[in-house]
Amino acid sequence: MTAPVTVAGTAPEVSADALVRPAWRRLRFWPALVLALLVGAVAVGTVTTSPSRPLDPDSPAPAGGRALARLLAGYDTSVTRTTALATALAAARGRDGNGAAVLVADPAAYSAHQLTRLARATRRLVLVRPDDRALAAVAPGLRTSSTSGPSDSPGCRAPGPLAAGPVDWPGDTLTVRGGAGVSCYDGAVLLTGTATRSVAVLGSAALLHNEHLADEGAAALAVDLATADRSLHRVVWLLPGGDADGAGPASVWDLFPGGAYRVFWWLVGVGVLLALWRARRLGGVVVEPLPVVVRSVELVEGHGRLYDRAGARDRAATALRAAAVRRLAARLGHHDAGSVRSGAAPGDPVALVAALAPLTRRTPAEVHALLAGPVPADDAALVRLATGLDELEAAVGGALTEGNR
Repeated sequence: MTAPVTVAGTAPEVSADALVRPAWRRLRFWPALVLALLVGAVAVGTVTTSPSRPLDPDSPAPAGGRALARLLAGYDTSVTRTTALATALAAARGRDGNGAAVLVADPAAYSAHQLTRLARATRRLVLVRPDDRALAAVAPGLRTSSTSGPSDSPGCRAPGPLAAGPVDWPGDTLTVRGGAGVSCYDGAVLLTGTATRSVAVLGSAALLHNEHLADEGAAALAVDLATADRSLHRVVWLLPGGDADGAGPASVWDLFPGGAYRVFWWLVGVGVLLALWRARRLGGVVVEPLPVVVRSVELVEGHGRLYDRAGARDRAATALRAAAVRRLAARLGHHDAGSVRSGAAPGDPVALVAALAPLTRRTPAEVHALLAGPVPADDAALVRLATGLDELEAAVGGALTEGNR
């Protein structure tokens, strides 16, 4: 048998600094957390107040529209940025009766009914790269086409395109076909309506971006389309908001105020930092001055309980006999004792039985019954088998000891 192994240690010395340090760490966490919250709030507020959506008149990004907004202001044209359809409708009608132009940066975000209301309320409605549904709402018969590209030259007699001249079109330009109206630049610009209610369709959103407005003819054409050949001095710049109920795919962030997703990801970052801070406070492994008892027979006892629970007396007997045969064969130098192996059924170790019988003063039949006999019928028989195998090994050990004297 193997005796339990006892590991004992002595208590480590703890200094006064080690006792004070955890308290200091607990106290310094709260100021650090407050500072992190303040810095994060300022960062989120700064990012949120800096528009970054495409064609936003307040955005200085390459895809923003600030350059066009300032260019319109240089022509004594006021620009009103809004994300509310009701505000755009009210501003388009105006109090002075002169009306205004409405530039819809993303027509696909609005329903056909909303676009129809805008077309009836404003003197000039500018649709930037609309889809077929938006075109059908304001000008039945029009459709987009991707089979042919735009032309650099106006190709029409409309005042605005004629004044702008050749235009260097970006690669995202769509052309419009069918319906009534004046088609310019081979469908990249289409003008329809009357002198008091007109619709301008622009097949490219990138043409109005900050990075492309300096291209040939882009600035002049954009100003003429937005101001109805500079006859209007108010432009309402409509961006998609919460009241846009078009066919665009809805997002869960549409239910929250603008910039909410930035706050969410900032909170996720704070949570990760907090988890790292708490994990760091766990410190190293503590060594306790308590005895640790290691039992060498736990695995054997566990196997025995599993065999008992399953009623597997045959497998238990096989394991006992196989282990006994291996040990006895090793002591006697019989490495070819039958076909007994761990987990396999014992064979007929004739040579081992022949050597054990005279050594233990037992008959060969008794030894064979222990090493390769029938399966025990019940638990009591299994216990007797285990006892008999132990006695057999003890007898062999005693005989070998006496023979060596």
